[in-house]
Amino acid sequence: MGALPLVLIGSVFLLIAQPPSAALQRWVAPYSPALMVPYRMLGGLISVYVAFSAAHSLARSYGLDPMAAGLLAIACLFVAAVPAEARTGDLAAYLPVQRLGAGAIFAALAIALGTVELSHFFVRRRWTIRLPATAPEIVVRSFLALIPGFAAVVLVFLLVHALKIDLVPLLQSLANPFLKATGSLPAALAVVGIDSALWLLGVHASAALGTLKPLWEAMLVQNMEAASRGISPLPHIATLHFYLWFVWQGGSGAALPLALLLLRARSSQLKGVGRLGILPALCNISEPILFGAPVVLNATLAVPFFAAPLGAAVLSYVAFQLNWVTRPYLEVPWTLPAPAGAFFSTGGDYRALILQLFNLALGLTVYWPFVRRYDRALYQAEVKTASRDGSAPTLLSEEQTP
Repeated sequence: MGALPLVLIGSVFLLIAQPPSAALQRWVAPYSPALMVPYRMLGGLISVYVAFSAAHSLARSYGLDPMAAGLLAIACLFVAAVPAEARTGDLAAYLPVQRLGAGAIFAALAIALGTVELSHFFVRRRWTIRLPATAPEIVVRSFLALIPGFAAVVLVFLLVHALKIDLVPLLQSLANPFLKATGSLPAALAVVGIDSALWLLGVHASAALGTLKPLWEAMLVQNMEAASRGISPLPHIATLHFYLWFVWQGGSGAALPLALLLLRARSSQLKGVGRLGILPALCNISEPILFGAPVVLNATLAVPFFAAPLGAAVLSYVAFQLNWVTRPYLEVPWTLPAPAGAFFSTGGDYRALILQLFNLALGLTVYWPFVRRYDRALYQAEVKTASRDGSAPTLLSEEQTP
């Protein structure tokens, strides 16, 4: 997550350098090489930022010096990224920049976590240089990290340059099966099913699905690199943006079509929830709808809460698999309205908007009979309550029924 803002900035420059219009592409062509520089230095060096942010975060949780841990992780990554056969005189081969891109993300994560764990191991056993308490704190921290840092660098050096174990492609090859599995249609359906099941029980699904974020981010960055090189089709479909813009419109369970239906409800409760939740749902915030309707622990809305996003996942996956729509490859803020997010994440592909409309229509169709039945039950209960209280309920016309 620490590297996410840099990926987002790099995505902006990539979109400007490769605009969605042929006329704009001809106009931008003379400036395209210069516009690609920020992307190359941000998205193209993503593993460097991943190494620093992962080590920084873990070291802070252990009470170690986070800055020293982040810098040590970068240093070890550089040592690992240099090919074992490189020669000092050949600077281009000594540290190829392409070995620090998306293909090194998993090596960066492993090295970052490994160096911090090694430092933590040394510190717990007091295998460090300790200075008197009167010494300046920054000096104490520097000497405290000296022996663990030296051990980490030596270990990486021995693995890569003595034993000839190239960590970057090795760890990438080990991660490839996980990337392939995560990007498959069965995995996408499993993610949607788990998300709906957890929300239905009132549990925030991000706690369980957060473990997939490194894989999703790696898939997106690899798509970004492929797009920058003109490779088509892009390698991955089910990135996080596949779910954000095409499966979970309005938030988990496809809350946007549900919010639209609630606006036409006869029940004052559902109509009020619809008015309150429509704007958040347009920005992919579903909590007002899920807890207000409520959907949580509500057996009446459980079936469409599963069926609507599952149907959208199948429809979207097939559309991307057949290359009817450009696969998402740009990082955009998740709070953008769904049409804008889908348009920009696919590099300005208008077909993404058409796919979204199909998914919205599918969600409305799936939710409609269940919301109609639920609305009638609540409306009748409100009428009975108003009759007991001696006040006449506000009767709405049948046309206002969702």
